[in-house]
Amino acid sequence: MKLSEIPCTNCQGHGLEVHALSEALCRFCGTANTVGGVICPRCDFVSPAGAEACANCRQALHRRCPNCAALNWVGGEQCGNCGHALDAFTHLSSRRGVDPANFLNELARDSHAIKAREAADSDVRMGQLEAIEQRRQAFLADARRRRDAQQRVLGIGLAVLVLLAGAVVVVMVIISLSAN
Repeated sequence: MKLSEIPCTNCQGHGLEVHALSEALCRFCGTANTVGGVICPRCDFVSPAGAEACANCRQALHRRCPNCAALNWVGGEQCGNCGHALDAFTHLSSRRGVDPANFLNELARDSHAIKAREAADSDVRMGQLEAIEQRRQAFLADARRRRDAQQRVLGIGLAVLVLLAGAVVVVMVIISLSAN
């Protein structure tokens, strides 16, 4: 549904304009209205909450902050988490006045932080994979134990049958010899 088609909660006028992620201002009375979804800044279409792209024009509805990597509404100008400019060019130009050595140190710190985060995530994933492998190995060992136990029972049963068959043959031979 287009934002302009949603009536204002105060004056019932159809004149809502984009204000923030889930808010729209009425151009007639100025009331802030909460919209049940994410407003596309390109076409003013209201997509369901949590949507990644506009259902009308396929515009991305979220943007990552270049400073803290927090997820923000694409129509916003500043990060809701750290307050930095969401536009990458503005973010980089704000660093221009900085001493180049400090800028390189900041880039190195950012790179180190990203690598540390990736290493921590990798460790978590490896731990999960190791836990899965341990469960798989335990399942296989349990299956081998059950199979070995079944084979022992079958072997013992077969040995008992062979002994019984041998005993029956011996008894039959004794009976036939004593009958002659």
